[in-house]
Amino acid sequence: MANNKLKINIDADTSEALKQMKEVTEAANECVAALEKLEKVMGRFTNKGEMLIQFDVVLDGRTIAERTNKLTREEIRAKQF
Repeated sequence: MANNKLKINIDADTSEALKQMKEVTEAANECVAALEKLEKVMGRFTNKGEMLIQFDVVLDGRTIAERTNKLTREEIRAKQF
């Protein structure tokens, strides 16, 4: 049985590719830093906008009935035209 072997030597200059990869990595790191700053700033706005307000609600049945009756009459009048 013959032992067939193929030997190939490749010389490639990867210095330009490495340089470009470093530039891309630096740009990506700058983007990450900018996004982190943006996240902090947005957090200031969104967290301040959230406010819990508590108040008491008193439901007056008579007032609700009168207002409902008035709105119903106005709606019926509007449909007639």
